[in-house]
Amino acid sequence: MYLFLLFGPTLGFLLLTLTVYPSYELGETRRAFLRGAVAAIPVWLLAHLLGSFVPLLYGSVLIAVHEWADRFLPFAVLPGLAYLVFYRLDEPLRPGSKPRRITSFYAGAICPLGVGEMVRVWGHPDAYELFVLPILFVALFLAVPRIFTAIEDNYGARRVFIILGGLAASFAAACSPWIFLLRFWPLAWILALGMLMAGWGIARGDLGRRPPLPFAE
Repeated sequence: MYLFLLFGPTLGFLLLTLTVYPSYELGETRRAFLRGAVAAIPVWLLAHLLGSFVPLLYGSVLIAVHEWADRFLPFAVLPGLAYLVFYRLDEPLRPGSKPRRITSFYAGAICPLGVGEMVRVWGHPDAYELFVLPILFVALFLAVPRIFTAIEDNYGARRVFIILGGLAASFAAACSPWIFLLRFWPLAWILALGMLMAGWGIARGDLGRRPPLPFAE
């Protein structure tokens, strides 16, 4: 029952590395993923500390506010802050290497969170937590690294627009349990799958970049 929550995001990242990541980056990909996994425990603890300040009120739209504070906002922001502990943003890298490394780090920080979520819902899980939440986890580690680098690469009003857009997307994801509570579960599935496809859509260009081939002499 809990298998998809536990292993779904990890399998999604494994599929990504097998189909998109170049083989010569395997070592760096593994290191970034493991460093992200080190950050998973403080990310999970801080997330639930933040969520404890927002009451969980069933039957109200405020359940989405709690979900946003308890999961999606910290899961989106905290791995990015942890990344800055391990890496420098201005480090020169080959084309595509930087977004792949950030994505690997985010995946390492997010994939283990299924263990903590399983412990939290043990004995009383619902379809949202078992099946929809893992899909949203994958959407997070696909989309948020691209937002992370876009914030770095832009300035002024454009940077503010990117931040606000990211916050709005994370809040939309947090509406999923409220939608389930309203018994509009097909809409929740559509929302989750749409976010997964959108995450892949904005990430695939950068993740697929390769260094230019040298000219033949």
